Amino acid sequence: MVSVESGVGWVPFILETMDYELWENAPDQAKALARMPSEYFRDHWYATFWFEQSQGDLQGLIDKVGEDNVLFETDFPHPTCLYPSPLETVAEKMNTLRPETRRKVMGENAAKLYRL
Repeated sequence: MVSVESGVGWVPFILETMDYELWENAPDQAKALARMPSEYFRDHWYATFWFEQSQGDLQGLIDKVGEDNVLFETDFPHPTCLYPSPLETVAEKMNTLRPETRRKVMGENAAKLYRL
């Protein structure tokens, strides 16, 4: 699954909430799972990054989501998109990321996901 046009800032909160709420509200079903809900995310979900700054800790945000689970998007052609210069718009933020994270977010993850 790929969550598009939504950013990634919400993902860490939802992952933590799923783990907590499962045990709080469905303990019998929780016992039947081999892993926590947040762990299944890593194998089955991707989210798209396009505008977040995460209070200056974008690397920390991506680490919480999982650098293998984040894709770059421009959100074109919506009014809040990064048009006309998406790469220039995010260049400063991208420079705050580890080189391996930057490569994954800017293309390697999408190539792997879509088998390109």
